[in-house]
Amino acid sequence: MQLIRRGKGRLRARLLIVSMGLALGLGGGSGEAQAGETSAAQHLTVFREPSSTNDGVTVIHPQTDVDTMLGASVKLAAGYSVDIVTGATPVIFGVDAVSSATKFSDTRQQVRGSVTYTRPVADVTVGYSYGWEHDYQSHSLTVATRSDFAEHAFTLGLSFTHNFDRVCDRNNAAAVGNPLERLALVKSDHCFQGDPQIVTRHLDIDSLEPSLTWAVTPRLLLQGGGTVQILDGFQSNPYRRVELGSAGRTPQESLPGLRQRFAVFGRAAYAVPALHASLQGMARVYRDTWALQAYSAELAFHEYLTRFLILSALARVHSQVGAVFYRDAEGYRLTGPVGQYWTGDRELSTMQNTLLGGKVAYLRLPEGDARTLFNEIELSAKFEGLFYELASALAPNADRRRAYIGQLALSLRF
Repeated sequence: MQLIRRGKGRLRARLLIVSMGLALGLGGGSGEAQAGETSAAQHLTVFREPSSTNDGVTVIHPQTDVDTMLGASVKLAAGYSVDIVTGATPVIFGVDAVSSATKFSDTRQQVRGSVTYTRPVADVTVGYSYGWEHDYQSHSLTVATRSDFAEHAFTLGLSFTHNFDRVCDRNNAAAVGNPLERLALVKSDHCFQGDPQIVTRHLDIDSLEPSLTWAVTPRLLLQGGGTVQILDGFQSNPYRRVELGSAGRTPQESLPGLRQRFAVFGRAAYAVPALHASLQGMARVYRDTWALQAYSAELAFHEYLTRFLILSALARVHSQVGAVFYRDAEGYRLTGPVGQYWTGDRELSTMQNTLLGGKVAYLRLPEGDARTLFNEIELSAKFEGLFYELASALAPNADRRRAYIGQLALSLRF
């Protein structure tokens, strides 16, 4: 990013930093971190997915993040977030049961922290997070590094994360060798408490994410990269049942214990100083060993309406072919499962979705050498609409065809 800041003007640099910060998760900071500098951000996100037959799903997500520089080389960061989830969802995925829903509520919490050792051309970050809810616990350890080379024209990044997760499940020891007899978990009241009717399953996740960013010109940034992820362990929804065959049997969902996921992506951001704007694009291709294939593309536009007001517009399209063992409710009832696996998860079905959204941000930076309490203030609001196109009217959650996402955010740097 130093190469960009040595470009032809502060506005052009700022446009690219804002654009690529949104695209690459770099944040919106306008300068190099200084000793003693502290940043704080508060987000409140509301996700609402209404249903035509029941209460749908609502998620309220407050998130707090803080970081500070200790000296010129060490950065400490910490965060806390909560998902407050309420709604109703079908317990049985089937032709006649899809409209019957059970109400639920849960609270998911996560704490996280990291330490970064940074130098002018490189940094190393070590981070840890712990997330928990009634029926799920997750420990995550991340190690990431970044190095600039060729006079800051290129930045090579590499991140590795390992998750140690524990999942609550019904004790189905009596159904070993006969998955059609597996019973679903009814409630999570006694999870992780030694109840003989409930067991703890394990899920290990390894994720490797390399990336390369190229500052092609003071106006153009390109990035390419990928993700390799291996999941090993229990991946089913312990509460979900699937109707199989004409006899109406409804065993617990059954998914493979091993999944390998692969994705490659490309991103670009281009500043248009004449319009006080920047344009950002992304394309991504995904495959996994469950034969799920997906393609995504995104286009975003950011423009300074005034010196302090930024307007953004976003459009994203996603298309996927379902997992090899996925069938809609009619398929499972007429022909039964594909081998020993069956699912009622919409994310494993054949589907398309489109996201459209906009964001307005107020960004205030001090003028010249003015003495102020805050070095940067950013206040933003965004709204997005997500629209699903399912391949079948008997797909999972076919009654929920759209979702709305709203967010308010405040960031301070001082």
